[in-house]
Order: sequence, then C-alpha cells, then structure tokens
Amino acid sequence: MTIYTSYYAGEIKGETISISLYPPKSWTGKHLPLFSPTPELLNWWKSSAKDTTAQQEYKRQFREILDSRLTLIQLWVAKQKDNPVDITLCCFEKTGDFCHRYQVGEEVVQKYLPELWGGEIGTVDRKRQGARGTRETRDKEKTSPLFSPHPAPIPLFAHKPVFSATYPQRVLSLIEQCHSSGYPVQCDRLACGYYRVSLHGEDLGDWSELGVLGVLSGLQHEFYRGRLFPSLAIATPQVPDVPQPVAAQPESPELITRLSKLEGAELAQIQDWCKSIKKQMFPSVSQYADGRLELHLRRFVSLASAKSGKKAEVKLIEPGRYAGADVIEALGEKLLPDFHQALVLFYPAGTQIKVHRDSPAYASGAAQINVMGRAKFSISGCQDTRRMESYWLEEGDCIAFDNKQPHGIERVVGDRWCVCFFRLKAECLEQEYGRQLSLV
Repeated sequence: MTIYTSYYAGEIKGETISISLYPPKSWTGKHLPLFSPTPELLNWWKSSAKDTTAQQEYKRQFREILDSRLTLIQLWVAKQKDNPVDITLCCFEKTGDFCHRYQVGEEVVQKYLPELWGGEIGTVDRKRQGARGTRETRDKEKTSPLFSPHPAPIPLFAHKPVFSATYPQRVLSLIEQCHSSGYPVQCDRLACGYYRVSLHGEDLGDWSELGVLGVLSGLQHEFYRGRLFPSLAIATPQVPDVPQPVAAQPESPELITRLSKLEGAELAQIQDWCKSIKKQMFPSVSQYADGRLELHLRRFVSLASAKSGKKAEVKLIEPGRYAGADVIEALGEKLLPDFHQALVLFYPAGTQIKVHRDSPAYASGAAQINVMGRAKFSISGCQDTRRMESYWLEEGDCIAFDNKQPHGIERVVGDRWCVCFFRLKAECLEQEYGRQLSLV
C-alpha cells in the first residue's frame, strides 16, 4: 500500500478519499473528516490575508486540531498497516497551492507511516526520502505531542495573552480584565475544548466556554467572587454589641445570558428561511415536547434520555442539504463558537416543552435564537425544579444558558420559531469518527 495526496481534478492513484471539510457536490467516494479543518478554521482562512503569516497561523491551528483527534488518528494509522489498496487523500487546491493536505502528509503519514508515504502526485517522489527518515521519525514519535498518552493543555496566559486567534474574544477580554483587576487567572485550553481555570495555584475547575465566561465575570465582582470561591471572600469584621445596619442585597444574576438581539432585515431573513423549510421538518421525538416540529443542521442526534440508558446516535448531515442554512450556521458560530448541532424548532400555538435537562449526548452550555413569537422560558440554577426562574423571550432575542439545568418553555399563545445550538460530548464525536473510519 502507498498513501498519496492530490486534488480532485488532478491525477489519482488507487482509491480516492476526500479530506476536505465539504467534498464536491457530485462526490460519490469516501469522505474522511478526521483530516479536515473545522468550519471555524476554514472561515477564518477565507477572511484572512492568505499571506505567509496567515499560512503559519493556519498550520498552527490545524496542528492543534490534529492533536485533539489523537485517539482516532491512532486508530486510522493502525488500520492502514493492513490495507493492501493504494489511497489518495484529496482536497480542492491544485498541486503547489497552500493546502492542509500537505500538513496531513507531513505530520501524520510521513511521521507514523513513512514506509507507506508516496508524496504529492505530480511532484518529486518522496517515498524514498520518507524511508530514509524512518529512524529519526520513530525516535521523534516517542516525544511527539500528537501521540503523547496525556496531551498537555495549551496555556492561554503566562504573563501576556497568547494564542488569541484560537480563543473566543469574549474569553480573552474577560481574562485581561481579571488580570487588570489584580486576579491573574490562568486558563488552559484542554484537548476536549473545555477550559481549566486556576488562580494562585488554586484549581477552580474545568469549564465549558459558557461556564468559563461566568467564572471570569464572577471573579471581578466582590459579591459573586466570595460566593464562587470562598477563599477569595473578604471577611467582614464583627463589632460586638453594636447593631449593624442591614445592607440591601444585590439582585441575583440572571440564569440566562442575553447575548444580542436580531432586528430589522437580519431578523426578517431568518424568519423567512424558517418558514421556507417548514415542509421538511418532522415531529419531535423528545418525550418532553408537545406537538413540536424540528429540523437538524450539521448533525442528527437521537435524543436518548439519561433514564433510558441508551447511547445517543449521532449522524453527520451532508452540507448543503438545506438551502440557505449557512446563514443560520454563521449566526450559531457567533453565539456558540464550534457548535456541533443546530435544532430548528417550530412550536404551534398552544404547545410547550416540559421542564427537562438536555440529552447526555450534549455538553454543558447552549445558545438559542427566539426567531418568532413570544415565549416564557423557565430555568433552575440549582437542579431544583421547585426553584425555577422565568424570563420572557421576545422576537430576535439571543441567549445562552446551562442546558444541564432543568428548563422548559410554557405553552405558547401564538406560533413560535427558535433555533438552538449545542456542542456534543467528546465521546459522541469519537463514536461518529469511529464509524467514518470503518469506511476507510
């Protein structure tokens, strides 16, 4: 077996395997997203200057993506050793143009399967070059972060912010504010995408993006700081036998985060799109939903409950299946960067979704756009359904909330549309890629 790289319209040897994020529309061959960039990296590249600096930044970010897919890459590498068929990993860019497939060739195939490396078709044969580097490659494998059994987290702050291109601006801004306020918080980005937060060596836990925003915000306010982290609370001196006036307590923080509001032409565009796909929607399979219709973008997720004991089934949805959905996905990236699934939901007048916690397949933290119709959204902040707080959502409201807390929508008076954005847990994504590997 020999592994080559090429582009779709170029010369192909053996079996063709697509490693672009979105294969050509007429593509009928195998698709391996394991070696594809993320939608966020692809969008970043399209908006960049595409100069040498941008290329180096792209390669750095893509290297982190490969590191995060460690387990699956190991499985793929092991499988190729028994594969008798030549394969060509393909993308769109012509030979010689900047493309992530060269990085896949260099940082995966040449390093870990040097004896199978055939190089980019149409250039100098690199197979012998790869073989000469076998001993050096194998020596490096022991210390390579890609195949380290315990990948180290990527530090976000030492004394100055670094890696700003890979972190949401809101996170960076809050960390800078914490440092300016005298709280030099340390945030490490874990391979799973969560943030490990510490302060003066004290572990403050692992948090999703939504969670870390709350933690960093709380660090800057004395009232919340003392309640989130007792070690940072400022003790109030007690004066015996002297009555102290009772200070008014500040209002409790909202259990939802109001991110933005869609208005005017932007909101009208989303409303029109929702109406246009209504005929393609299907009844919700959720046992908590009452007469709701839904449609899935990016991935279909079977909504298995924790009580059922069943594992959720995750399936990729082919890009372009729903015309115009790219506008929805672009909004989702602003509200919940790197989201894995969007749910477009239609509530006919008089329907509801009962109080529930989202499927175990979902990671903590979700975002929602209330596209059309008014709704009363209720949520608990302590897992106690007796202590729910309610918020009215108006048309265009964009919110974030903890979807692992009990929450629900009361019966709506008129028709209501919304779009929810979720991230999946790492094990669900590994299951998805595992099925893809079985095809290659």
